[in-house]
Amino acid sequence: MKKIGVLFAMILVVGMVSNSFAQKDRTLSNGFSVNAVIGFPSETYGAESDAEISDDFKFGTLFGIQVGNRWYFNPSDQYGLGLMVNWVDVSLAAKGGTVDGTDFGRAAIDFTFLELGPVGTIVVADGMAIDAYYNLRPTVMSSALVSTLVTGDETFAYAGFGFSHAIGAAFRVRAFNVGVEYVAGGINSKGTYTGDMNLDLEDAKIQTNSLRIMIGLKF
Repeated sequence: MKKIGVLFAMILVVGMVSNSFAQKDRTLSNGFSVNAVIGFPSETYGAESDAEISDDFKFGTLFGIQVGNRWYFNPSDQYGLGLMVNWVDVSLAAKGGTVDGTDFGRAAIDFTFLELGPVGTIVVADGMAIDAYYNLRPTVMSSALVSTLVTGDETFAYAGFGFSHAIGAAFRVRAFNVGVEYVAGGINSKGTYTGDMNLDLEDAKIQTNSLRIMIGLKF
């Protein structure tokens, strides 16, 4: 997480000191983008939709990074429609603590690749634009809960591949981008248990639902 924070700080510094970013109008140009992600997972993020998660085990915040491109198809001076492709979109949520004298750690990772969908942009002023978009997200989702017991560690883990969905909007000023999106969907996952109990976990559909804030640059 510290590395993500450092990368985000570097993105902002580069943007602020680059005079060319401040001068070029990128409102309806094709381009490359990079965003730092700060998200707020749902109560059942990384678990089944009907799971009852106590406050001790709920995730607080997720962090990630998103890298992609967009292409517009014959845009006018004031608006454009195009294709958005995020090559990599990865985020991590983690929680640790002690409950009833037992230490635990819980984590969930969302790794999405070749995320794509339509994007629409309206120019609202010189160098300023509003985007709206939908993305289909091929997603690898994994979550795990590890408890440290007297007899050894006990792990409940799920992992699977499927499709989630994102719908969002962003406001851009020159190269700078601030947006918000909601990610939803369930990923069919295989369960694995490691520990002293003779236990077989059933397959489950773990949830990706989260509200995410995107802050970054569009080159």
